[in-house]
Order: sequence, then structure tokens, then C-alpha cells
Amino acid sequence: MRFAHGLARQLAAPTGIAGALCGLAMDVANRAPLQRAIDILCPGPGETVLDAGCGTGAASAAILRRAECHVIAVDQSTTMIRRARARLAGRSRSGMVEVHQASIEALPCEPGSIDAVLALNILYFCDPDSRMIAALRTVLRPSGRLVAYVTDRQSMEKWAFTGAGLHRLYNSDELQAALVDGGFDPSSISIEPRSVASGVQGLFALAYAG
Repeated sequence: MRFAHGLARQLAAPTGIAGALCGLAMDVANRAPLQRAIDILCPGPGETVLDAGCGTGAASAAILRRAECHVIAVDQSTTMIRRARARLAGRSRSGMVEVHQASIEALPCEPGSIDAVLALNILYFCDPDSRMIAALRTVLRPSGRLVAYVTDRQSMEKWAFTGAGLHRLYNSDELQAALVDGGFDPSSISIEPRSVASGVQGLFALAYAG
């Protein structure tokens, strides 16, 4: 149980060597969800994309391989930001990506300045009032889009680390409700349940602002 609680804490706020190893493990586990999420996001040339909770920078790098856009990568973990800056250093020098250490509730973005937000595996740490989601919606331009991924509640509950109580869990209806609480109109939201690994069901949400 001690290991499970430690893992839950590292997933919530990676620190030190354990956090770095956790980030690498998550990069492997997230390959399939990441590719599907970027397919849904469909970043376009010239767009500004926010990678919220960027971790090691793997998602930002994948976005930049897909389109010549401007990426703002944000994470609150010093350990993850260090790895993201190393991974994205070449792109940073070219001005295609910015890497910032910040919380989602204190984003380094002006309201209405972002075309698309990728929120991969961060809504587990959203507060009950969905202020994290509201913060992401605020930075979107009118008609901007949010793509979020979480693993479905039924799959998450099989894993011991969720017993630490640090993860907010979702089924499709709960994810829809959280997005509505965060300010998205119900008619703007679509949720795609999808198998992402053997015995693991994921939820992909697409929501439009405005």
C-alpha cells in the first residue's frame, strides 16, 4: 500500500529521480492515447496550441511533428519541466515552442489567445468545482477546442494507486459533467470511449469554446 500511495503522489506531482522514472514510464503508457488525442486535436499550421501538463514534452514534440504550429508547454513539476526543456531545446531556439513552469490555474497565456488545448491525463487532478477546466476554457479563442484524455473509471479502479484518493475518476457522464461545470456548453462536447490497451478503456473528450 505504501508503494501505491507513493506512486499516486508521483503521478500527481513528479519529483526527483522517482518522478523522472515515472515520467518515462508514462511516456510509454501514453503512446496510444497520445496519438489518438492528437488525431482528434488536429493541430493546424500557424495555430497556437497549449500542452497543459506537458510532462516530459513528448506530447509537445508529437504536436510539432504533426504541424508547423506554436506550442506553449506548461507543467508545475520542476522535474518534468527540466526534461521537457531538454527534449524541446531545438524547437525552443527556433521560437516554435515555449516551456513554462506554472500551474493550470495560473497559465502564462492571455484569455482568448489559444486555438487548441491538449489536456492529457491531467483532469484526474481537477478540483470538484472544475476550476482547472474553467482556466483552460478561459484561454481558448472563440471556437477554440479542448481535447482531454482520461482513463475510464472502471479501468482506473483496478489499479491500487487510485486508492490513495489523489485521483478524480470519471465515466463518460462524469467527464461530460466536469466539462459543463468548467464552462463548456453541453452541445459543444463529444466523448469517445476507446480501448487504449488490453483491458484498459480510455475516454477522449472534444469540447469547443464559444
